[in-house]
Amino acid sequence: MVIKWISRAGGRPENEDFYGHTRKKGITCVVVADGLGGHSGGEIASRLTVNTILGEFEKEPGFSKEHIERYINTAKDTVVNKAMNDPLLLHMSSTVVVLLIKGRRAMWANVGDSRIYKLYEGSITDVSEDHSLAFLDFARGTIEYNDIRTSPNQNKLISAIGVSMDGMNISEPATAGIGSAFVLCTDGWWEYVTEQDMEETYKNSSNIHDWLKRMIEIREEKAPKDSDNYTAMVVMV
Repeated sequence: MVIKWISRAGGRPENEDFYGHTRKKGITCVVVADGLGGHSGGEIASRLTVNTILGEFEKEPGFSKEHIERYINTAKDTVVNKAMNDPLLLHMSSTVVVLLIKGRRAMWANVGDSRIYKLYEGSITDVSEDHSLAFLDFARGTIEYNDIRTSPNQNKLISAIGVSMDGMNISEPATAGIGSAFVLCTDGWWEYVTEQDMEETYKNSSNIHDWLKRMIEIREEKAPKDSDNYTAMVVMV
């Protein structure tokens, strides 16, 4: 297994995304978060979210819905407690996407609009569902899937790590054998790097370094100068 990543401020003065990964007892845990909130609250929320999840995983590594749910709920409690003790941080929150890999199996969870894409032999087989009004519009059939990227409701979240958390999505265990790959990313990435871009660059790349480089080039070419922070962690089994 190989893991590579990119995280940049984009056109913003600060990068409020955070990410990390660790491995223990044969299980790999990968986390990406996108912070929201003024007065540096976004940066604090995303960092607390990632560090709490990785810390809880290292204390008790596990591969089950119960484990991943507890990791995320503990992160929520940590962010809420921090916010309640500082009026300037009261409205801070964070998205998160978590991937666990054990042997040839994988499972993942997300809160907010940070996404995970699962590929097999270059084709996307699974994509997480956003907690956003735009995704709800798609689910109701009022917009097409690709319209989520440009919808005025895209960044209006209905759940995030913090006081506004209202549920999480947790996948069933899935196969993750040779030929499997994952992209965990914030909305500043997937708004500009489409599913087709991911598949085509994968098929035209000789290794994970080349694949990530090609996707970065697409993102930089498409995104305006004032674009959001962006983070992507790429995992190749």
